[in-house]
Amino acid sequence: MNPSDFFLSNIKTLLDAIQTDEAPTIAAAAALIRDQIAANRLVHVFGVSGHSVIGGEEFFWRAGGLACVSPVFDLSLMLSGGGEKSTLLERVPGVGDKVVRSLHLGPQDLLVIASIYGMNAATIDAALEARKAGAKIIAITSRQHASNTPPDFVARHPSRKNLHDLADVTIDNHVPHGDTIVGIPGQPQKVGAVSTMLVSFCIQSLVIETVRQCAEAGLEAPVWQSANTVGGDAANERHFQNYAPRIKAL
Repeated sequence: MNPSDFFLSNIKTLLDAIQTDEAPTIAAAAALIRDQIAANRLVHVFGVSGHSVIGGEEFFWRAGGLACVSPVFDLSLMLSGGGEKSTLLERVPGVGDKVVRSLHLGPQDLLVIASIYGMNAATIDAALEARKAGAKIIAITSRQHASNTPPDFVARHPSRKNLHDLADVTIDNHVPHGDTIVGIPGQPQKVGAVSTMLVSFCIQSLVIETVRQCAEAGLEAPVWQSANTVGGDAANERHFQNYAPRIKAL
């Protein structure tokens, strides 16, 4: 099997595993989001750093996406602020908690933390701060990677905790340890990272289940229409009126 075919085959296997294994956790997470929608509250989403930021972006401002999503984009932790800096800062205790503290969360709030590996210092600090505030946490993360990372690994939080230890609901993104899955003869490092596709599938599955649960409960979920379709701007205007004063990124 050539490398591209191997990659495609294994992506399909991982997606099937998410659909089968994570159905209960996706349903539980969707119920938490449905309750926020029923109460006209926001859903805060923090894609902590590096490529995990894509998780926050996948939730936000998408055709078919939830308009009540308030993403946390912290430039110091994003790749657009510098790749090496993002990696260095995500390892520093006392960064992620400050980001979450600025959200002024309380017991009525919900925070989704998208962290591919689920064990670096910024991620754990963010989760600990949310718990301190009494907010509920949905994690989208890799149990396998976190569990197979040594307790003394340099990126770990001093508590040695994993994100899945701190969340109310954890959706396992099934990202294998190290992210990459394709070995090439003569190349010591595997290629073919799978995390973006798997995390995006988790998020879209969560949105779909949330909207389904809302419809079942007689609620209209606030869903964006593509602005590049006829009537899109008009359809989205009521969501702007409701959420723009409360969502900084809008």
